[in-house]
Amino acid sequence: MPEYDPLSELYDLEYTHDYDVPFWLSLAEREAEPIIEWGAGTGRITAPLAAAGHDLTAVELSTTMVERGEKKGGNVEWMVGDMRSANPGRRYGLAICAFNSFLCLKRVDDALAFLRNAREHLVPGGLLGVEVSAFSPEELVEPPGGPGLRHDFTRELPEGRLDRFSVSNYDPATQLMQMRLFYEWYASSGVPEIRRAHDLTIRITSRDELDLMLQIAGFEVEVVYGNFEGEPFTSTSDHLVVLARK
Repeated sequence: MPEYDPLSELYDLEYTHDYDVPFWLSLAEREAEPIIEWGAGTGRITAPLAAAGHDLTAVELSTTMVERGEKKGGNVEWMVGDMRSANPGRRYGLAICAFNSFLCLKRVDDALAFLRNAREHLVPGGLLGVEVSAFSPEELVEPPGGPGLRHDFTRELPEGRLDRFSVSNYDPATQLMQMRLFYEWYASSGVPEIRRAHDLTIRITSRDELDLMLQIAGFEVEVVYGNFEGEPFTSTSDHLVVLARK
């Protein structure tokens, strides 16, 4: 079962940010259509691009995520599929793999399979944008006494609130970060509606490793950013945004 299936009902409550959307909109205006988003979730990025009039395909492994995405409307062809092998039957001018979808590929072979599949479905000269979180060495080192419970956020909702706590452990030998996420959803009365624990594993990648994998898959890296305002990537960047052309 896809790892995010059990969290589909919480996904849009958990991920409310849109600071990255203008960046992808600007690329959509510049590059050729149609556009594909690989690992689209419930359409946090796809939906505003569709609302701007773009022709999109959204590929997502989780059926329940796709069902929620379809309800957002717009000119979007939704597809349940594994981004390593899914065949949407079209070629695209712009491909997007954002918000750590790339990190859900837990082996180098998986990552290369996706990149080759993404390239196969681009027109000649088509552009792929990959965005992942950039972790500092300090964030990956286990603190003395072992990993502790963190309070990640509180989301105030129209009828209540959502809290998330987490414990994570990073293995430098495999580059895998294993996380246990704890969700508490309270009604406005303060009564807990949902309490849920969920395990999630991602594979951390670096700028140089991602650059090399893109080259092996047949891409030419065009530019690397450290945020969505076009700033250079540095050791203090929170994001790694790479644009590569077929």
